[in-house]
Amino acid sequence: MSRGYDVTLALDDRDAKEFASTVDPDLSILDLDFENPDVNGVEICKGLRELSPAPIMALSARGDEDIRVNALNAGVDDFLQKPFSMDIFVAHVRSIMRLWVTYKEGKGQVEQVILKSDIYIDSDKRQVKVNGASVHLTPTEFDILHYLATQEGRVVTHRELLQAVWGAQYGEEREYLRVFISQLRHKIEEDPLNPVYLLTEPGVGYRFTSRSDNQ
Repeated sequence: MSRGYDVTLALDDRDAKEFASTVDPDLSILDLDFENPDVNGVEICKGLRELSPAPIMALSARGDEDIRVNALNAGVDDFLQKPFSMDIFVAHVRSIMRLWVTYKEGKGQVEQVILKSDIYIDSDKRQVKVNGASVHLTPTEFDILHYLATQEGRVVTHRELLQAVWGAQYGEEREYLRVFISQLRHKIEEDPLNPVYLLTEPGVGYRFTSRSDNQ
């Protein structure tokens, strides 16, 4: 491929599952607009996520929030609405691949972040522990938590968080954050509906606090 990527094409859900189970891709790109109504692109996303932590990008001509949220809930890391230029597509690929390379190489912004006694974040090993128990996070979930944790106590705007994690071309995709913050809360909060770590600042962004700060 002229852009320097090796590409393998899967034509349907069966091909996609077979490919993902036999090859270790760095990125899966799935077009959700199947002509066959029996093929559910969101379900394919779920299957790919179960097989690998590698990033998934979804493409669709539908731009409504429902399809975006459903795809993100299924494990997608990025969503691109058609039509788009090749430059935009490549920019999204590079942005999401940056996250994956960082995840695989285990390189964080700082050597180690330890917050109080209840949450431990090791950016080199990209490991998280809550009250001593290990928590498995996807690369995107980890980067969101890590960034918020390094800004502990400060309100991080939606735009700032999107650009810090996904890249400079992002800023308006608030549904990304709603989905990923919800997923994080279910993994690290004792009561996801009443969070003590990841707090929402309505209309502005999110703020990270440690449990001891809330006592």
